[in-house]
Amino acid sequence: MTALDPLLKTLDGLAAADDPAAVEQADRAIWDYLSGVDGITAQSRAVDALAEALDAWPVNASLSPAIRDVVARHRARLAEPSA
Repeated sequence: MTALDPLLKTLDGLAAADDPAAVEQADRAIWDYLSGVDGITAQSRAVDALAEALDAWPVNASLSPAIRDVVARHRARLAEPSA
């Protein structure tokens, strides 16, 4: 089992629920996952690995694109220069 497996299982369940509130829950789960990773560089690698895993995600639920968008927002946030 990889470190991503529990998060992917959570996201899969949220996407399958097909409830719009699940997008917010997915965002929270991703935040929780990334907050457990120490350092911006490591978090950037973690979100890249998550995005790569979701590229091969077999879920065809209507919320899948919204969850992928949440991951893209986290990726963009981590790519921003620090103030």
